[in-house]
Amino acid sequence: MKNEVHQGQVTEVFIGVEAHQSTAALIRNHSTNPRDIREMALNDLDLTECRHILDLGCGFGFFTEALRRRVHPEAFVTGLDMIPAYEPLFLEVCKQAGVQGRFIAAQVSHIEGLPDRSCDLILCSYALYFFPEITSQIARLLTPEGVFVTITHAGQNMGELIAATKTVLRNKGVFRRHRLPVEEIISRFCAENGHDLLRPWFARIEAADYPNTLIFKQDEVSHLLRYFHFKSPFFLSGINLDREEVLMKLAAHLENLSQTHQGFNLSKDDRIFICRQPRFPGGKP
Repeated sequence: MKNEVHQGQVTEVFIGVEAHQSTAALIRNHSTNPRDIREMALNDLDLTECRHILDLGCGFGFFTEALRRRVHPEAFVTGLDMIPAYEPLFLEVCKQAGVQGRFIAAQVSHIEGLPDRSCDLILCSYALYFFPEITSQIARLLTPEGVFVTITHAGQNMGELIAATKTVLRNKGVFRRHRLPVEEIISRFCAENGHDLLRPWFARIEAADYPNTLIFKQDEVSHLLRYFHFKSPFFLSGINLDREEVLMKLAAHLENLSQTHQGFNLSKDDRIFICRQPRFPGGKP
């Protein structure tokens, strides 16, 4: 189940399909790591016998797209996401990937009603921090030979932008907390604690780091602001200040930082977890 505290934030950020796609392109264009993280996650896995696949928090099919020519010819992918607008995009990605697919617009708690041992492969990219409590259900759904592949952020993800936002908010006298909402969300399942959170439910866990930095040149502060605007509900939820005013103040602050440091670098390190040998909840084999 997606934590109800975050549901409104999630909807506000991801309901704009075009903005989501545009932001994904922005990240690719400014990344120092040229590798496709999905390729990195799947390259060493033999998925040729995977027929029943579940993509949790599937969005418009970012992870499903990478299954092309990797899974069984009769593979069927179920995409689960709370944003109904993603359905046509996800189904088109399934078609392009050469797999059958269906889309379920529902909270992640929907999987509690799915049969035991019904999935050969479960995918979850950049979403498990919204619902880490569902990990036991993921293990329940996997066949004994099944694989769970999840991608998440490092704890210091966007640390430089978070620090800049805190400076602006504190200068306005409206922020007295230790962490922003985005920090609380990422800390629920990140590179640093992911193994410990997965260990109760999987006997075999492998991890691979994906080091990355987003580099914005001195004349690209507008790109950085566009990125922040997309993420702003995660940054500013519960803070009593007009968002447009924050953007104006932040723009000036980032412009100053960019001029001082000849650009702005943003930490975007990720980690991939490959989980096998699921432990059935309740200790059953």
